Amino acid sequence: MKCDKIQNSILDYIEKNLSEKDMAEFTTHVNTCENCKAELTEMQEFLSVIPTDKEEYPSKGLRKNFEQILSEEKQLQEAKVVKLKSKINWKTYLRVAASVVLIISAYFLGKIQQNTSKINLVEIADQQKFEDENKLLALIEDRSASKRIQAVSYSEKFEDGDKKIIQALINRLFFDKNTNVRLSAAESLSKFSSLEMVKSALIKALETDNDSSIQLELIQILAKIQEKRAIEPMKKLLNREDVPNYVKQELQYTISNLL
Repeated sequence: MKCDKIQNSILDYIEKNLSEKDMAEFTTHVNTCENCKAELTEMQEFLSVIPTDKEEYPSKGLRKNFEQILSEEKQLQEAKVVKLKSKINWKTYLRVAASVVLIISAYFLGKIQQNTSKINLVEIADQQKFEDENKLLALIEDRSASKRIQAVSYSEKFEDGDKKIIQALINRLFFDKNTNVRLSAAESLSKFSSLEMVKSALIKALETDNDSSIQLELIQILAKIQEKRAIEPMKKLLNREDVPNYVKQELQYTISNLL
């Protein structure tokens, strides 16, 4: 394998999606090529920041245990009262009341601690998300095209409402000089095609990008989401002399389906 193919296969290698032959060739190449070995190491370090820990929640059996303890305590005290019919033992009642108060206090204290723990977990998760977002945004601007492609791919793991990530992908689609990076950005943006800013960006990119592979990708995405506003830009592209015939064929087919 050559270096460019190795670097584009790093993600598949890490996720064990390569064939046995390709895995062997990949390993042999990385062991003899310092640049590709460094690319693999950096990607493994990047993947290590993706959070995988599951949140732990307090037990739901606390209330059930409390009610059982309270019921047993009441039955015990009722039995004692029956035996002492001739005399009211106020100390016994006071002990029962104190026990109940103690149990109730412990129950509500546990609830408060549970809520506090949940709040702390949310704050930690928000902080981790903020840090991961900043690392991803920095990687999207990396000088290495392979790292930008990998960052673009992992951006799909963030929520639809993360406007910073969406805007970073749009910037890659419009301004990245590497065709593969722009293709990856277009593919990732298609996952967020329900957003108006994404639809507008895809249509605008179709009007401005002169690379035929990008044009085909955008045409297919716009056709898949049935974006009828793309019909006019497609017609203009169809009339351009510099557009290859295979792109025009795709345009004709897509326009007829959108009409």
